[in-house]
Amino acid sequence: MKPIIIRSKKFTKLASVFIDVCAITLYPFIIVSEACDQPGIINHESIHLEQQKELWLIPFYVLYISYWIKGKMQGMTNQAAYMSIPFEKEAYANEKDFNYISNREKQAWKNY
Repeated sequence: MKPIIIRSKKFTKLASVFIDVCAITLYPFIIVSEACDQPGIINHESIHLEQQKELWLIPFYVLYISYWIKGKMQGMTNQAAYMSIPFEKEAYANEKDFNYISNREKQAWKNY
């Protein structure tokens, strides 16, 4: 599925509650500020689309928030807790590989 991209600096600013956000994926949309509208970032967010599809939406968000809370409970900063989320680790590790999604194994995030 090709992502539906919405460009909105206002929305990404509103989503910047715990960390600065320049793009966010809310299935089936990728919302990105104009300053971050780059192929690597779109690919990163597209990986999140795949994660959301395979986990269905609610379980993805429950797990995502749970991993962040776990990091915070371990004394991590907001940014460190965010970077410790397996979904983010997978997306950051592969955002520059533009063939990754077509070669990605199901639930590959578990490897992170």
